[in-house]
Amino acid sequence: MRPYTRLTLKQRYYIYLWHSEQKLGYREIALRLGRAHMTIYNELKNNRRRPDLPIDKSPYDPEYADWAAAERRSEKIRGRLLVDGRVLAKVKKAIEERHWSIPMIAHGMSRTPCEATLYKYQRLGITALAGYQKQKRRKPAVSIAKMMAGNRQLEVVKEHSIEKRPNEINIRRRHGHWEMDCIDSPKGIASSLLVFVERKSRYTEIIKITSKRSDQMLKGIKQFLTLQEGNVKSITTDRGHEFTNFDVVSYLTSQGIDIYYAHAYSPSEKGTIERINRDIRRYCPKKASLAPLTPAFLQQVKEAINDYPREVLHWASANRAFTRWQRKRPSMTKIGVQYVERA
Repeated sequence: MRPYTRLTLKQRYYIYLWHSEQKLGYREIALRLGRAHMTIYNELKNNRRRPDLPIDKSPYDPEYADWAAAERRSEKIRGRLLVDGRVLAKVKKAIEERHWSIPMIAHGMSRTPCEATLYKYQRLGITALAGYQKQKRRKPAVSIAKMMAGNRQLEVVKEHSIEKRPNEINIRRRHGHWEMDCIDSPKGIASSLLVFVERKSRYTEIIKITSKRSDQMLKGIKQFLTLQEGNVKSITTDRGHEFTNFDVVSYLTSQGIDIYYAHAYSPSEKGTIERINRDIRRYCPKKASLAPLTPAFLQQVKEAINDYPREVLHWASANRAFTRWQRKRPSMTKIGVQYVERA
């Protein structure tokens, strides 16, 4: 296949002379120029001011044809705009006034180009996107103190890894095994919600704490164990510093409660509580502070969530499943730190 070379202005003058004045056919002109006859046909048909009109009404002009060909090549290099000015004005308004990102504009506005096209227009310097700056999110560097704290906690996490959790807990065969997590306020506000979910019945307890310091965590855990006295055999949680500190681990161990830590970046290993947290967020949105929440309000939230009919419980509520277990289980009494059945 021979390489293609563009028609020059001189060759276009020859085409005009031979076709318009000497009335030669396409094939004869093509033979004289060493071109394909379709090249001559397309040049005379399309490279005119009005290609929609017959050639006698809109004659071929070699100078205009050469300019039009150069303009088409320039459009290919800089990228042809496929949208009108009104759409670009809408895009500009969304960027400057509403602070929308390009993905938000592409998916959230009608009759706008796709994401890739908008990024292309930005690279080409289109005015509507000249003020757009892609947000860069960078994780702050981890401090040495935090790294050392992680190393100290590593042994505790290994000792209580979820890999050591018995299979009967994994398959939810028995009641009394819970998951624990924290729901935090927006950045700068210390108040949090300490959430506990019983794995088999999905029964939920919500306790407000003023911060995630060890003393407040212990206070919340003690309140939970008072509410569920004799009903807690193990707790599964994540590797957050509030759960791996020595005070929390030693207290739970002293109460005869096993604690298990999920693997890092594995929320599915405590998926029950992650699902319940979504339900709680319906009443406590992410951007809202948790500090003003009263115990009465949290009690209402707990009752509402525990009354949800759940498909996993065959459309029974967690409250009903938990109450049924309480009625069936033998009465318990506390001796030291162990719970044993009464004689």
